[in-house]
This record gives sequence, C-alpha cells and structure tokens, in this order.
Amino acid sequence: MKQTLPALAVLALCSGAALAQSGVTVYGVVDIGVSHDRGGVAGDATRVTSGMATQSRWGLRGIEDLGGGLSALFVVEGGFSADKGTSTQGNTLFGRATIVGLRGGFGTVTMGLQDTPHFTTLNAVVDPLRNGIARSNNLMAPTGVRARNSVLYRSKPLNGFSGDIMYAAGEVAGDNAAGRALGGSFGYSEGPLNVRLAYHNRNNDTEVLKNTGNAKNILLGANYDFGPAKAYFGYASDKGLNSSPLNNAAASFGGAAPKASTDSNALLLAMTAPFGASTLVLSYVAKNDKTAFNQDARQMALAYMYALSKRTDLYSSFARISNRNGAAYTAGNSEEAGTGDRQFTAGLRHRF
Repeated sequence: MKQTLPALAVLALCSGAALAQSGVTVYGVVDIGVSHDRGGVAGDATRVTSGMATQSRWGLRGIEDLGGGLSALFVVEGGFSADKGTSTQGNTLFGRATIVGLRGGFGTVTMGLQDTPHFTTLNAVVDPLRNGIARSNNLMAPTGVRARNSVLYRSKPLNGFSGDIMYAAGEVAGDNAAGRALGGSFGYSEGPLNVRLAYHNRNNDTEVLKNTGNAKNILLGANYDFGPAKAYFGYASDKGLNSSPLNNAAASFGGAAPKASTDSNALLLAMTAPFGASTLVLSYVAKNDKTAFNQDARQMALAYMYALSKRTDLYSSFARISNRNGAAYTAGNSEEAGTGDRQFTAGLRHRF
C-alpha cells in the first residue's frame, strides 16, 4: 500500500479530468509570499513563507451514489510547505483530513481525522480571515482543532437550523475517559444572518498522568451581511488545563516565558468590505486572562485581497499585538506563529 500512494498522487495530479469522471476530485491551494516580523527580542525576521493566508494543501475527495438517497464519501487532505516542498502537520502525508462516511436523509456521518465543530465555527462563522493572515487563533487557540479517531454526525438543515456532534476516542487501554474529546455545535443560517454556538471538552489524562481535569471551550459566533459590508463577532470562554494553548511559548520579548491561561475569555470583532475585485478586512481580537498572571493581549489587523480571477488572488496584511503583564503573544499567520508583535505579509494564492 505504501508503494502505491505516491503513484496515486501523481496519477491524481496528472489526470484530474479522468478521476473526476469516476467520482474523485483533485483539489488544493498553493499559497506563497513574504512575511516580515518586527519587535521580537531576536530582531527582525524576513522569510519566504508558504500558506500564510491559506495553508498550502492538496487532497482527493469523492462520493458514490449507493441508491435510495444514500451516498458514500471520502476525503484525504495533506498540507505542504510550498517554499520547501515538505509536508506539514508533523511530516504526515494526509495530516489535515482522512475521513470516510455516509450521507443520506438522516444527515452525514464521518469517521477519521477531521476538524472539530468548535474549530469549524471559528473558521466558518467567526473569523473572516479563516485563521490565515493575522490569524485569530494566536489569541483564541482552542484545545480542539482537529480530532483523530473521531466520529462526527452533522444534521441536514431544517428551516435554517442545523447541528453536529463529535466523539473522539482517547484509545488509552484500561481508561476510556483518558484523552477522550466530546464536542458539538448548533446554529441558524438564513439569508444575511449566520449564528452558531460551539462546545469542545477534552480530557487531559494520559496513560501516565491522571486526574488532570478537562479543557473546556465555548464559542459563540455570528456574522451578518449588510450588503456593502459584512460584520463578524465571536466570544470565547476557555477553562481548564490546555484550554488555551500558546502558539508560541517562547519569551519572544525577553523576560520569563509566558504562561498559558487556564481561565480566559476572548472577543473578536471584524468587518469585510468588498469593492470590485478588492476586499478590505478589519479585525480586532482581545484576550482576557482571568488567572492571577493577568497576561492580556490585543490584536489589531488590516488585510487586503485583490482577485485576479475566481481562483487566484493577491493579498497583503499588517497585524500588531499589544501584550500586557508578561504576555508574549506573537503576530502570525496560518503557517507560522511569528516572532514579534508586528507582522507584514504579501503573497499570492491559487486554488485548483
């Protein structure tokens, strides 16, 4: 099997039309540009960076009609560094998604490695930049981004309402609770309004560590399309060990290493304004650390995208973070956490 995977990848990339006829689609994104960080104790840093606005990726997806309104589906998706040619997600082949499932009148059930309902809500409802340039999850990082060994049920929309629920097995022998995760979301989407409430609960225990407590994330998000502009809102409550992990745990601005909060709130306010081929995005994210460390932070960001076509665009962004009381949050993008409190990006993104 290992010997056939590279051949399958080459066949898929070279013969997309033929595969599409058999129910399999090849898709992906190649995103590459330049990032410049300032403000870190190590000094300025300029890099040619892959996947700043959207992580560079490729994948295969397909669906088979089984009759009677029932279909089988699959998705395998892997990230890669376009500037280096290497795989991301721990150098895995398909580290972004590997799922198989069934779809019918009851909804959709999928199993494998997949995004959690909480992370989907953050990306699809709350953050107009989808955690790309000036990413929100530098300050709103949840414990549940993707879940291995998971089963996800997603309902069909009914009068604008829909919901989903996920179970991810910890797979620790003798302790079914250790490493286990539960989550879900419920929302309403009709016309210009989209509102969703998401929850994620992950047990921190392992084979060795016990009674560590759970990480709990709650996220309320909404967006509303006014026509000339679209407004976005998100409010997060994160409690427990690993409920708000640091994307960058280094003391990037000197002094002691920052502390990951175990009790915090976060707020996101954003707006997008399209005009012609251009789109302007304004974003504000605030982190309120409610522990004794009180390591708060604020991020202001401005992004601009220019569509060269439906699949290709140019983008640029600037983000600045203000840290308090020893916090060391860094301005980053989809691929990198960043090294300073200011980051400028400019890049080209192509979807296929």
